[in-house]
Amino acid sequence: MDILKTLLLGIIQGLTEFLPVSSSGHLIIAQTFMGGSPEPEAGSAMFLEVMLHVATGIAVLFVFRKDIVNIIRGYFSRNSVERKDSLSYSGYVILATIPAALVGILLNNQIDALFDTSKGNTAAYIASFMLFVTAALLIFSSNGINKHSINTDGRDVNNTAGINGGMTAVRALLIGVTQAIAIMPGISRSGSTIAVALIIGVAREEAGRFSFMLALPAIFGAALLQARHIESWGKLVSIDIIAGFIASLVVGVIALKFLLTFIKKGMLHYFGYYCAAAAVVSIAALTFIRR
Repeated sequence: MDILKTLLLGIIQGLTEFLPVSSSGHLIIAQTFMGGSPEPEAGSAMFLEVMLHVATGIAVLFVFRKDIVNIIRGYFSRNSVERKDSLSYSGYVILATIPAALVGILLNNQIDALFDTSKGNTAAYIASFMLFVTAALLIFSSNGINKHSINTDGRDVNNTAGINGGMTAVRALLIGVTQAIAIMPGISRSGSTIAVALIIGVAREEAGRFSFMLALPAIFGAALLQARHIESWGKLVSIDIIAGFIASLVVGVIALKFLLTFIKKGMLHYFGYYCAAAAVVSIAALTFIRR
């Protein structure tokens, strides 16, 4: 592989994994205009994809390392409240992971069909219209949160409930269902889960934290599923792969911190405006240019 190509792919992965603009939707639209899906990946290409996903997973672990350590430490705390909070929070993450896991297992063929760009413009149209859904969620959640009373440190005074930040089992399940729906191309996983969390009353910082804690099983799970098909791992490691991994990790950390700043300031609507504009441009192009 070319080192410049792997660097570029690493940068793209690091950006699109976290910014709430639906990387899958953009990819499908781009593939449609380029003439369909690429050929099945060779071993080195699949290995690179796995490593880029692992890099973004590590980026989440790095950014939220203090929170993760505090949660794990809480398991062994002598303070019953801290122990209960840590255990319940982990339970919320597991509960919220179940809907997407079930959808992925039970509707695998139907999901694959949504991503199939080899049969005309249907997949790209679906992705484009779903970008409107992402836009609506981001704009609505941002406007709604701006109506709340905010402290000088940027926290929502109506919702600061300790380690769980206002999270409950019902709220976790609703966010999990949202993540399952976000499997559809064009609906941003991070954008939709954060937006719904805000809409149902979760504190800003917790909305972002929970969304990306929820991303960890998805990211590493997808990497493990792909890794099963890779042989001779040692032979596939190269300077190019390492360069892409580092690029994805560094850009992922920067993109994640950037997004968390936008969440804290209640500025998700800017991403919503972008998604709406991208949807309009895509639909117009599909209708009038690529018939």
